[in-house]
Order: sequence, then structure tokens, then C-alpha cells
Amino acid sequence: MPRRSASAMPARAARRRARRLPPGRQIPYWSVPMPLAKETLSAVLNTPASRLTAAVNLQCMQLPPRLRARVEHRLARLCAMRWSARLWQRDATLWTGADEDRWLGWIDPWQQANVMRRYQGLCARLRGQGQTDAVVLGMGGASLGAQVLARSLRPAQDGLRLHVLDSTDPDEVRALQARLPAASTLYLVASKSGSTLESALLARHFHARAVASVGRARAGRHFCAITDPGSPLQAQAEALGYAAVFLGDPTIGGRYSVLSPFGMVPLALMGHDPIAFLREAHVMRGYCGPKGRGNANPGLKLGALLGEAALMGHDKITLRTTPDLAPLADWLEQLLAESTGKNGRGLVPVRGEGPARAYGADRLFVELNGPGRRPADAPSPAGHPVLRIDIDSPQSLAQEFYRWQYATAVAGHILGVHPFDQPDVEATKTRARALLAQPLMPARGQRYGSLLVETDDEPRAAMARWLAAQPEGYFALLAYLPRNPTTETALARWQRLLNQAQPRPVTAAFGPRYLHSCGQAHKGGPPTGAYLFIRMAAYPPGEDGQPEPLAACHAAQGEADMRELRARGRPCIAIRCTAGLAEAVADISRLLSAALAEAGLSRDAASSGAMPAPPPASRSLAAPAPRA
Repeated sequence: MPRRSASAMPARAARRRARRLPPGRQIPYWSVPMPLAKETLSAVLNTPASRLTAAVNLQCMQLPPRLRARVEHRLARLCAMRWSARLWQRDATLWTGADEDRWLGWIDPWQQANVMRRYQGLCARLRGQGQTDAVVLGMGGASLGAQVLARSLRPAQDGLRLHVLDSTDPDEVRALQARLPAASTLYLVASKSGSTLESALLARHFHARAVASVGRARAGRHFCAITDPGSPLQAQAEALGYAAVFLGDPTIGGRYSVLSPFGMVPLALMGHDPIAFLREAHVMRGYCGPKGRGNANPGLKLGALLGEAALMGHDKITLRTTPDLAPLADWLEQLLAESTGKNGRGLVPVRGEGPARAYGADRLFVELNGPGRRPADAPSPAGHPVLRIDIDSPQSLAQEFYRWQYATAVAGHILGVHPFDQPDVEATKTRARALLAQPLMPARGQRYGSLLVETDDEPRAAMARWLAAQPEGYFALLAYLPRNPTTETALARWQRLLNQAQPRPVTAAFGPRYLHSCGQAHKGGPPTGAYLFIRMAAYPPGEDGQPEPLAACHAAQGEADMRELRARGRPCIAIRCTAGLAEAVADISRLLSAALAEAGLSRDAASSGAMPAPPPASRSLAAPAPRA
């Protein structure tokens, strides 16, 4: 009988821990997975026990009786059908029977360790080139995992400071290039397909700056590419003399790629050991692998919860994190929304929401607590299902990457969707390409202060109707603005303002990054969203007086996504900012408060501290066409 690791939590300790929680927060013991002993896990993984952590991050669930019974029943069915073993056999019939078996390279992260061993020396040489900073130029899964690592881990002594740019907003691009001179920066152009529009534009923009700074002959040394074999980006990198090309695994989709070179190369450039990081993921793989016990499989349990919760109407996955784990919520948003949001069903992640006045019955709360075990940003209300995961260290984020990827695949099985495709994302891209080929027409609408509201009606009344459009759904605030502390604070303020006034969930995101994250769920998921677009009315011209390609792309993407959502019957309203950001932020706050008052929620709007100003005279105007 193998000895249990000293740090593994025995059953009685788990029960004691549950009893110490405040009333209403008790955690049923059944939901705490029993960790395997180090020696047992070592045999399963064929890895020396001395190189393994003791156990996975603790996962606990507090569920209402009916949902708990459904999850237990689903777990029994999954075990009976040998779901985990069939996953490892790459059985596409676990989902739709299409091409799912072609997208399962992520299930064995240790295979990526062999890849990274080949790349470690190259990463070390890149760190020794004299640059101080590295910038990932990529969208969605090509950059969100790197963003988690950049904000969760400090660079080692000989490592580069890591940044992520996933926007085509000209002001945001200019702000980054003002902070990071091209001569001291290494740019990582990341794209699985090698043809992502935003990544290509950003690569072209920064390559031109590098040529101006260090000369054409040396510019390529400041660039690397992370892409799949044979992609247009690989050909471009070789033609321009990039310092390195890191090839990904074509059997791993973008949102499942953080444990591949798309996440591990940035980690290595920060000076950290990607092999040690992958070893943490390998531990979770041991629990979720074909030899793991079904009733102690953390990924299977989490997936059963996500799938059954969605079937019961708890499809708004409200993510609450300690501050150090906030970037993980961004990564989870893409993984859950883009994997499950299709065929009119799926999960709707809600992050950064903060406490609300009330909550509907459509919530599942997820608390992600960092090493300090600080409480999540707001206590989850009693009576709602709650999942809590305690993450022991920044390195054990690797466990969560694997756990949630596995669980998302399970949830896709339960919902009957293909968790590895994104069939509705291309629709906005097609519209954007068409808009880029023609001048954008001037926007028309009604004035409200410095704003132009795209409506024929009085702005407050139009906004009030938008607020009433989806009584059983959710709101999405989509800001095509430069992402900086001012706009992030403003977006959070508007999110709280709506959240305090009514019980519907409120999501908030910046464009175009959300197109590669929750955009699939907006178009293909549950048709219950109401969308507010916040956009600039015009962009300043480039240095030569002509429209900037980045600005043209930014304007076209916002317009294209709104048109696509409207074509699918989703309620949308657009606000254009015709003046400076500070004035626009104040006017949007006043307009939202006035609309809440118009909708009969004036008391709640007043209690939020944002009172409407006297309404300005509304008049029909045409805003300048975006310089695109």
C-alpha cells in the first residue's frame, strides 16, 4: 500500500476544511477529488516521484441538490462509456463524428516538452541579442495564453519583459511603440494559420519601424514567428530574415495551444523553464489520463458540471478571481465561449463584473483563488452553484490550462457541439474584407452631448428599448477604443452601472480582440445577447495624410460585426464618440444613467453615483466617415 504524500489532503482534512467555511458556503465532500499518492502518480506518468508535485490544485463544488444529482448521474454515465479512454483513442464520435480526432494534439502536453527541448537553446540565444522587451503580436489563442504568463510571472534575471498587443486601434499601437523603442524590442508574430489579418498588419507596421530604426539588413533580427508548418507567415519570416521560426502542432487548435510553442516560447523568452512548466501540466494529465480513476478525474468532474449546468439553464459562467489571476479569466473566456457557443447553445462567460444588486437563476459562479488564498473579488451569493479552485503557485497555472481544456471537451460532448471549430467567426471577417474594399459611409444618428447614437429616435428612448430587448438574456458592451487604464476603468464603470440596476449579466470587452474570443458565442451561441457598440467616429490620418491601414481595419471590423449580429436578429445599438475620450466617457455614463431612468430604474441608477445630466437637444446628424 503506497504511502500518501504528506501534502495530499485526506478525506477527513477535506471535511474539516469544508466545515470551516462560513454558513451557506459549505462544500460537499463528494466534490473534492482524492489526490493520488506521489508513488501511484509516478507509475501512471512514468516520471520519477521526486519530480512531481504532490497533488492537483484543490477543486471544490457547492451545488444545489438537483444540479448535484445531475452531475453525479452524468459522471456515472461518462465513466460507464469509458469517456476518458475513448478520448485518448481519439474517438471523434464522442462529439459530432466530424473531424474532432484531428484536433486532439493538446491531450498529451508532454509531447510539447520534446519540442521545447529543441527550442530552448534558440530562445537562450534570442535573450542574448541585447533586447530588453518582447512583444507578442497575435490574436485570440495565439496571444491570450502568453498574456496570462506575462502578467502572472516576472521575467527571470536574464529574461525579457513580455508584452502582448492584440489590437489594431492606432492609439493603442502608438502608445506601445512610444514605450518600447524598436531597437531594444523583439517582436513575436504569432498566428496558427499565418494569415490572421490583425497579426499581418501589426507585423508589417512594426517591421517598417524596425527598418527605420536599425536598417533593412538588421530589421529581421528583431522578429520571430510562431506559426504552423507551411503557413504564409513561415514564408514571410524566411523571406524577411526573421531571427527564428517556431513551428506549432497542426493538430492543436489556437485556443488549446497555450502548452505548445504559442505559450511556451514566450515563457522561455522570459527566462523561465518551459519543461518544468509542462511537468505541472503533466501532473494534471495523470489525473485526467486513460489510467486515471474516473471518479477522481478533475477534468471530467468539471466538464460534467459545466455541461449539466448549461442544460439546466446555468449557462452564465461568472468568473471571479483574485487580482493575480485576472488574466486567466480572459483566457477562459475564449476557451469556453468559442468552444461551446454554437448551434444556438453554449456557455456565456462573464468576467470582471463585480457584485450586483441581484442575480438571476442562470448563473454558475467560478472562484479562482491565487496562492495567497485571498477571497475572490466578491462573495458568491448563497443558493447559486459555486465552483472554487485554489491555485497553489504561478507554475501550477499549467494544471489549470490542462484541466479547463479537458473539461471544455467534456462539456462539448454533453452539449452535442464540436468543441474545436469556430464556424461563425468567418462571417465577420468576410464582411470586414468587403468593407475594406470600399469607403465607409458616414454614420447617421442623433446627438447626445459629444456622442452620436445611431438611431432615428431620441437617444434615451432608444437606449431604454435596448435595455428591455433581452429580458432573459445578457448585455455585452463592445468597445472599439484604445485599451488603456482610462478606458478600462470606464468600461468597468458602465458594466457596474448596468449590473447594479438589474439582474441580467453584463459582459464587457474591447474590439477587435473579442472577435477572437467571445465573438463566436455572440453569433453562434444562445441568441440571448443585447450588444452595445462603442466606437470612434473618425480616426486621425497617418503621417502622409492618408488613412492608416490599422485604423481602416479597426473601423471595418467594428462595423462588420455589428452588421453581422443585426443580420442574425441580435439587438444592437451603436454609440460613436465624436470628441475626446474624456468627454465621451462622461457622456456615455450620463446616457446610460438617463436610459435606466427612462426604463424605470432611476432609483438604482441614482444609487450607483452616476446621475444623468439635463438632456441635450437631440438632432439628426451625420458623423464624419471613419478615415478608412
